Amino acid sequence: MKKPKRDPTVAIQQSIYSRAKARADARGVTLIDYVNEILLLNIEKDDFLKKYAPYIETVSVGETIVLRDHKVNKLAEIYFKNGMLYCTQDESNDCMHIHFALALPQVIKLKGKSPR
Repeated sequence: MKKPKRDPTVAIQQSIYSRAKARADARGVTLIDYVNEILLLNIEKDDFLKKYAPYIETVSVGETIVLRDHKVNKLAEIYFKNGMLYCTQDESNDCMHIHFALALPQVIKLKGKSPR
């Protein structure tokens, strides 16, 4: 007798489960639907960035976000300056590097941090 095929399961940390469950409940959807939507959006975002800016890659995330721009073969450092993201490469708060960084979930870790 064959066992019925079931969807894969994934283990998540209790603290993440609690937050995800609360958000799913607030939106009136099941936890499964919420988690699948979040994962799909993240995968689609990664695919988009690979097409939109295939020459930019994330090197590190810490006090700043460091990006490697293979188009100009230079590093771009992104950090908060006067409450806005700032790019050291373009000396701007509105450039391709800033747009790329805004799509990274790690950008929230920079909030309020400035190396300067």
